[in-house]
Amino acid sequence: MSVGKIQNLYSNILFDLNKVNGVRITALAGRDGYLLNEKLNDGLETITMMSSVMLRAAETFTNKFEKSCPDRIIVDYNGGKLITVSAGSKALISVVAAKDAPIDPIIQELERTAGKVKEIF
Repeated sequence: MSVGKIQNLYSNILFDLNKVNGVRITALAGRDGYLLNEKLNDGLETITMMSSVMLRAAETFTNKFEKSCPDRIIVDYNGGKLITVSAGSKALISVVAAKDAPIDPIIQELERTAGKVKEIF
């Protein structure tokens, strides 16, 4: 499959997530933080690189103390929310949402989207 077709597949997977009220940015990346769904974009890849580090740190913590994995990581900052979930052993999805965005519909669609990604990988 060509790179263009793969990127189109990933964009289609994120389509419904992008339509959720309050979602400003979505990104699909490998567990190393490198983007899978977009042409190289330093700002977007910075988000996924940091998300990758935070997800690994949270997994290390929860595995050590709870013997489980985190459902998600949420960074609540002055300008909005960064939400990251694991999409299987090889990928992660990050969402930047508006500050006043309702979080439950975003999380619900994010988990559904992660399930789709798990099926592919």
